[in-house]
Amino acid sequence: SLSRESKSILRRELKLSSSPLVLDADAITLLAKSKLSLKDAKRKIILTPHEGEFSRLVPDFDHSRREEFAENFARKNNCILILKGHRTITATPDELFINTTGNPGMAKGGSGDVLSGIITSLIGQGIPVDQAAYTAVWLHGAAGDKAAKTYGEYSMTPTDMLCTLKSVICEVQKQD
Repeated sequence: SLSRESKSILRRELKLSSSPLVLDADAITLLAKSKLSLKDAKRKIILTPHEGEFSRLVPDFDHSRREEFAENFARKNNCILILKGHRTITATPDELFINTTGNPGMAKGGSGDVLSGIITSLIGQGIPVDQAAYTAVWLHGAAGDKAAKTYGEYSMTPTDMLCTLKSVICEVQKQD
């Protein structure tokens, strides 16, 4: 719900806590509507919008200049921006990463929740926030690719991605 109480909670969380915060979906809409500033946050903020959500934050967003807009937003707001879509972009105030994993079958409700969960899990394991963001994006896409091979892009679900995530992580660990 995008209630007054929700806005109050978001405002408080941006200002008070020092632990990292991942914002997706309704939280991004709230952020756009409430005109809250990310610059004053005492914590690392990670936003994970798709292009429609991002255009609420940046009304003049131009898809043909995704990288530039993502980079400028992250720098201006001192945050990490994960702009989801084909070749998902992870922009930090200092760096830009373009992901090569993932597929159109991931454009389903709930896929962003999987990504947010991976990010928070990596942060909880002590991985630095910037690294957790771009690593999570890659793992999310790789799990999506594996789910697409097993179930097909059209039929795959976010739950299928969760089921393939373990084997993706095991494959990465074997390479180390």
